[in-house]
Amino acid sequence: MYAATLLPLLLATLIHAAPPTAPRISRLVFSGTGCPSSSTSVTSTSATLGDTAGVTFTQLRGSDTDNCAVHVQSSGASSGWQVAVRGVTYEGDVVLKGSSGLDTYTQVFWSDKAGDTGVLTGGLTCNGPDINSHVSVQSSTSDLKWSKCTGADGDPGILNVNFRPVVQGDFGSYDFKSATWKLEWRAC
Repeated sequence: MYAATLLPLLLATLIHAAPPTAPRISRLVFSGTGCPSSSTSVTSTSATLGDTAGVTFTQLRGSDTDNCAVHVQSSGASSGWQVAVRGVTYEGDVVLKGSSGLDTYTQVFWSDKAGDTGVLTGGLTCNGPDINSHVSVQSSTSDLKWSKCTGADGDPGILNVNFRPVVQGDFGSYDFKSATWKLEWRAC
């Protein structure tokens, strides 16, 4: 009787928590107008892909649109696990005036399944008064894009996260400083 009651709780814990050994980030490659590959404009804030991972930006700023594609390679995870991006949080300085807004689009996919792309959207709207503030823009999804199952090498594949802020309307600007990805794990 107790086993039947505890089993769903145990499974729920296994679905969300990182594996006993999370994969170490071994390579971070980036590209795009908001993070040129010839610069040092993106830095990882995480040594592993655990329950969260993140990066900082030094050049992701503008008054129209930019994009920053981050490609993360990792290895060394416990075998028998898959990971997906559940949510994203972007932090930075935003100015919006008049009837304007800032939309955020995040595309997430794994290189071995590039045709299976998820999109997370978020944003801010200004209908007055003006916004001139450090902000946090969050978005999440239930349409998770799972990595391959980790094998003996603990490699979940190459995670690709492409962020695009877009200013709409009268006037706006952004200067994003960081991104945090909320990761979800499951046994496979």
